Amino acid sequence: MKFIYIIYFLSIIQLFSQNIEKRNGEYKIDISTYRFSESEKKIKIGKSEFYFDKSGKIFEKISYGRHHYNKLDVIGNIEQFEYQNDILKLSRKYTSWCKTCEFDETDTKYNYNNKNELINEIILNVENDSIIMSINYLKEGNSLEIHSGESTYIQKIYDDNLKLIELNQIYENSKKIRWQYLFSYGNNWKRSNFQTYYGDGKENSKTEVEYYDKTNRIITKEILSNFNTKIVYIYSEKGLLKEIKEYESYNDDFKLKYVKHYKFKGKVRKLNNETIKKINDELIGK
Repeated sequence: MKFIYIIYFLSIIQLFSQNIEKRNGEYKIDISTYRFSESEKKIKIGKSEFYFDKSGKIFEKISYGRHHYNKLDVIGNIEQFEYQNDILKLSRKYTSWCKTCEFDETDTKYNYNNKNELINEIILNVENDSIIMSINYLKEGNSLEIHSGESTYIQKIYDDNLKLIELNQIYENSKKIRWQYLFSYGNNWKRSNFQTYYGDGKENSKTEVEYYDKTNRIITKEILSNFNTKIVYIYSEKGLLKEIKEYESYNDDFKLKYVKHYKFKGKVRKLNNETIKKINDELIGK
């Protein structure tokens, strides 16, 4: 245990030696991820911390473990967010790839039109001040295209109620669809059907169904393909996400494979429904 504390202390020293300012938010959520082996042994595979401001906007994310050093006793990634008039303007990410590596820094700048609609992201390598990628958002009617200079782009199509009904990956040159999600909705569910169009004889498809409670919180998600996955979302009495359990089945027998625990730190009585929804959406990844 003493050895783990020494490694953690050295990783903190490394942060300060690179002038990485560690922030504190109004609310903190500790996240622990576990995997269950075939013998049902519980193994910790993930550790992270999320910090939020008092209105529920994400302020900082810290994750442990690195690509070439997967033990959870060192910080691997830090992502910090800056806002102007409640609009995200900058995210700064520090990443270290090995046990003794320094942190690489990348900045993402967000640009908006006069309607506060996102039109461009610029990702920069801070060390040499070079552009890594520029992402452009092109909106026309009920369609939104996301271009990043790659061979494909993303197209989102919405209905008149602004519900997403199509999500496509399309080749830039031929304009042919590479893969596609089609969405449909009911009173308490959302269904998405996924299909690839690779043309290599290795097509695949799956169906995803999300179910919601009376307050429109997701409570279960089912993924149906060559094997089936069921994800269960559990909330605290206050309404904050408390646990996610993921089950897998290759027949009719579902087995618990992963579980995430969320531990909230802060004054719960200060939270209103809007703030709780923002926090939950960020934790779920909406």
